[in-house]
Amino acid sequence: MRLPPIGLCWGTINQANLIETIEAAARHGFPTISVTPGIYHDALVAGVDAAAIRRRLSDAGVRVRVVEGISTGFPGQSAAPIAYRGRLLQRYDAAACIAVAEAVGSPFVAATHYQGDPTPLATIAEAVGEACRRAAPGGIGITLEFIPGSAIPDVAAGRAIVELCGEANCTIMVDTWHLVRSGGSAADVRALPAGMVGTFQLADRIAPAPGTAYVPMSGRHLPGEGELPLAEMVAAALANNPDLTLELEVFSEELAAMTPDAAAARTAAAVAAWRENLR
Repeated sequence: MRLPPIGLCWGTINQANLIETIEAAARHGFPTISVTPGIYHDALVAGVDAAAIRRRLSDAGVRVRVVEGISTGFPGQSAAPIAYRGRLLQRYDAAACIAVAEAVGSPFVAATHYQGDPTPLATIAEAVGEACRRAAPGGIGITLEFIPGSAIPDVAAGRAIVELCGEANCTIMVDTWHLVRSGGSAADVRALPAGMVGTFQLADRIAPAPGTAYVPMSGRHLPGEGELPLAEMVAAALANNPDLTLELEVFSEELAAMTPDAAAARTAAAVAAWRENLR
């Protein structure tokens, strides 16, 4: 199976700052990254301006693929920070995320309804449409990440919002972890209209024992080290959109305990082994 470029999501080495993420990605062969508005703004506070960030990206040969992402400002979304590993992650609205995407040259801004209140899909779609129209002049798309337990819980809900929204720059993010947790499969991806998959996040999974409490942003596995039919999922997504890149989003206690460089090296080795096994 011929795989497209594979990049590195912020969540895989979330102990890193923006410059460390760029450098680790370049050193270990990841041509794309995802970033949060938070680590971008942390870089600004540390004295690294937008022009310097763009130079770092250019010099490293690394591109930002996705800014992750819109998590407040839509109807029903929370404004409370997200607790993660002893720190609070601030939420950012569409305007803030689009501004970061413009600053770093990212073609996509992700949007979720994580920890939001139940909200009609048509209401969300109206707000998503406004974000799409705001993003379009900069050549930026809004990609919807469905998350079980949110108001966008599965592929079907993501598709409904894209269709209700009606904007050409609105797509779905397929995250293999959330696809399986929502009861979905490669068949659901194959059933989507052509071009509806805009972004793809890759992680493996081992099903927990029945009754195990779910802990968000934890427990993921590197490709080939779990049970998922990742090759089938990737093939379905590429059939929908041959221009996809894949980004690794592996929230892992093992990786979080390492230095950013060691975590990126461990990730790169796993990806190389997975690629080899697909031949």
